[in-house]
Amino acid sequence: MPKGKKQKKQAKGKGKSKKSNGKPKPLPPVPVPRMLASTGTAKKAAKMKHVPATCSMTDPFCIHAKGAQRLDGGPPTIPYQIRGLVVIGAWGVTGAARYVFVPNPMYQRNSPASLTSGTYVMGANWVSFLTGSDFLTNAKEIRIVSYGVVLRCPLSANNASGQVIVGTVAAPTVGESFVSGTMNMAEVQVHALAAGTELTWISRPLGPEAHLFKPYSGFTTTMSDFDWTSLSVDISGSYTGVTDGPLMIAEVCMNVEFTLNTTTTGLGNLAKAAPAPNKMALAAADKIRSTTPSFIQGGIQTASSKIESLATSALDSVMSEGMAFFSSLLL
Repeated sequence: MPKGKKQKKQAKGKGKSKKSNGKPKPLPPVPVPRMLASTGTAKKAAKMKHVPATCSMTDPFCIHAKGAQRLDGGPPTIPYQIRGLVVIGAWGVTGAARYVFVPNPMYQRNSPASLTSGTYVMGANWVSFLTGSDFLTNAKEIRIVSYGVVLRCPLSANNASGQVIVGTVAAPTVGESFVSGTMNMAEVQVHALAAGTELTWISRPLGPEAHLFKPYSGFTTTMSDFDWTSLSVDISGSYTGVTDGPLMIAEVCMNVEFTLNTTTTGLGNLAKAAPAPNKMALAAADKIRSTTPSFIQGGIQTASSKIESLATSALDSVMSEGMAFFSSLLL
């Protein structure tokens, strides 16, 4: 075939399309912008970064809570953890006891209450379970970062009996009268006092003033102007075999930060500069406290797992709300 005719034939067939067999031709995939494709990964990474920060302010027993400072850009402070065990002993051989644990870094619980005809008369002072000179005597101002109590029953299966009423109270006072079995508290639960019982309680701030520093001199043995909630423990019908015998053991954990007084020498280098403010973690912490009961059935491990899960969910909600607000600004 001559060369010119061959080129002409090829040109003629070049514009023909393949048969579709009645099927629509698929559209080519639309490329996803890199920014949108990475949004999910970036959001997950950002959330995981804020989870430990949130837990450090909401879970007093968390490893991140020890040495934590509130993430609001406060002054340089020394973080300090107050932690120890308190034996809740029976009043005589009654198998009954009432203790109150208060958000007072210097004096953390009531002195023993007396019981007469079913009515307790609380002790005249708040007392400390700490021994010797406490490090907080160097403080000028103090504020609580997180605070909680774990209650455990040390009785054997043969001796465990009775019940415990636990409640959240806002403003307990020294010397008050309290009728055993009272349940008119902000939050209240009743549990059988059985061998191996574990119950965790986590304090809540009573408004934004709870995050302000208070003078060291304000934490007295008779104070009543608390900024965080307190825990009431009322035991009845329990083991009567031992006078003042332990019915429950409380593990108290209070994380605070404080500024130094002007007379302190040699401790200035211990003060930590304030961490960068973390509004995301602060918002998530507020959401957890406003939507979660103070009581968690179980011990420290159960409570920490629960709060970590709550922190993840709260951050999802906070970040979603933030993205929605940002999107509304673009409309």
